[in-house]
Amino acid sequence: MTVSVSLDSLPEDLLVEISSCVAASSLSEISNLRLVSKSFKRINNDGYILRRLSLNEIPLFPWFHNRVKFHNFFKSCRKNGNPEAIYRKGLVDYFHRNSSERQRDKGLNHIAKVANKGNQEEAQYVYGLILICLGGETKQKGFKILSSLRKPLMSSTLEEMEKHRKKIRDEMWWCGEPMMRHLKRRYVRENCNCDGRTEMFFVKNSGWDRYGKHNDMITSSACEICLWHHEVKLFFANIEE
Repeated sequence: MTVSVSLDSLPEDLLVEISSCVAASSLSEISNLRLVSKSFKRINNDGYILRRLSLNEIPLFPWFHNRVKFHNFFKSCRKNGNPEAIYRKGLVDYFHRNSSERQRDKGLNHIAKVANKGNQEEAQYVYGLILICLGGETKQKGFKILSSLRKPLMSSTLEEMEKHRKKIRDEMWWCGEPMMRHLKRRYVRENCNCDGRTEMFFVKNSGWDRYGKHNDMITSSACEICLWHHEVKLFFANIEE
């Protein structure tokens, strides 16, 4: 005998847990879930859901969206502690050409808040690069943050960095070039006394046929100063000083 159970009859804490698991992976799926029952529609405005909601499917700027609705939605996500929403606010406020110094300071604090939690790699990548460019006492902290993103092999490490770099440059180039230029000017390379193998690795793998099984390198054996100098050069490529 088959027993049918209405979703609306399920305990609210179970509905919240189901919604939060869906929210953490896909915004479009949580939208579909809202159509399933009145209970899901009501619960999906819960602060716990908004905090866990994945925003990967939403562009950084609302080119084709209702701007008021877009900004209110992100404001609600930030208010409920959604790390992606906080990071995005920080990224825009720090890099945007029209931001004031006060906005930039707040933006950097937002990025730092998310990066320091250690579970948002893009925020860690941006924050680490900013710190090593600013120099001074923050530089070593920047190296430490970036080092936490390394993978066992250099090929995997560089591919991951390329993913973050391309996404940020594609989204922020049009409004962030002046701030990127400023950071590029501030950056000073650290001196190192390595054997040159890390730089040679970059030279060997600069073409189309990269990272063959005989061309890879254990990341822990690489010179970190050379590694992050290489990443800084790529991040600021084509940006005039």
